Amino acid sequence: MNISSALRQVVHGTRWHAKRKSYKVLFWREITPLAVPIFMENACVLLMGVLSTFLVSWLGKDAMAGVGLADSFNMVIMAFFAAIDLGTTVVVAFSLGKRDRRRARVATRQSLVIMTLFAVLLATLIHHFGEQIIDFVAGDATTEVKALALTYLELTVLSYPAAAITLIGSGALRGAGNTKIPLLINGSLNILNIIISGILIYGLFSWPGLGFVGAGLGLTISRYIGAVAILWVLAIGFNPALRISLKSYFKPLNFSIIWEVMGIGIPASVESVLFTSGRLLTQMFVAGMGTSVIAGNFIAFSIAALINLPGSALGSASTIITGRRLGVGQIAQAEIQLRHVFWLSTLGLTAIAWLTAPFAGVMASFYT
Repeated sequence: MNISSALRQVVHGTRWHAKRKSYKVLFWREITPLAVPIFMENACVLLMGVLSTFLVSWLGKDAMAGVGLADSFNMVIMAFFAAIDLGTTVVVAFSLGKRDRRRARVATRQSLVIMTLFAVLLATLIHHFGEQIIDFVAGDATTEVKALALTYLELTVLSYPAAAITLIGSGALRGAGNTKIPLLINGSLNILNIIISGILIYGLFSWPGLGFVGAGLGLTISRYIGAVAILWVLAIGFNPALRISLKSYFKPLNFSIIWEVMGIGIPASVESVLFTSGRLLTQMFVAGMGTSVIAGNFIAFSIAALINLPGSALGSASTIITGRRLGVGQIAQAEIQLRHVFWLSTLGLTAIAWLTAPFAGVMASFYT
């Protein structure tokens, strides 16, 4: 009883206990409404690649290893797009915090134009140098695995412009506080990806399907459907603050706003690309250890990414919350809320990691 009383006194004497009501309000009214839809949206984005892996896993180890090698490179590119998406989110949230809708629309429109053009250029270069890229990434992998990886890479690079549009558009909508539409679109894309890729890989009725090629083609088609959906949502003004007509994309660019977006996105992209490059380097090291090791390494990274989803969602939510606070000049409040999210994500991810570690074998078995 004395120990219980002593612990209660220690807890009551902390700063956290004195501010527990304000933390509850922050968690339930600001963090949760943003973080939960973002978590589900990010899960849908990640699951597009994971589900493609599930679908090809029945084609054999070589097919799974080929997808793993190509996706390890694709993830570096997606990390760059996601970082620019972060820059757009911050600028939109900051602008709307200052009640400047026009600036938010211009930032969204110009980010979409610039990143789409860049994605087209990047896809062209990667398609041209695809064989050299796979040789560099795959190392001493077998010829069969390299051929499958090259096929998957050449098909999925065609989806880069669509992926850029979907990521940037979703980021802008999140910055405007609308997290449900990106969730709905990305969730629908997963269902479409399963249906389209499944039919293209294994066929339908008397049609035998395309086999391995169907995986990359199905993913690409699904992403373009998502890009069209994002552009349509912005065009009809589902969120009035971000109504962007299709003809406005042909207006001259305002480079001052572009540099502001890039000023946030490029430093963030360096961090993200370096992080995902670590995964790519690991994939290169294990490439010569056999097809089973390549597939196993890909599965491990995929599971790790799923475990990290809550942290990513809290990070995105904190970006929006901080942008809004800074937009209205509440710097001290932004610091307090950011500190709260930091500890919430740190403790939460630590608990998730410890709880999931004993079930690593069970989770990996879903891929095989």
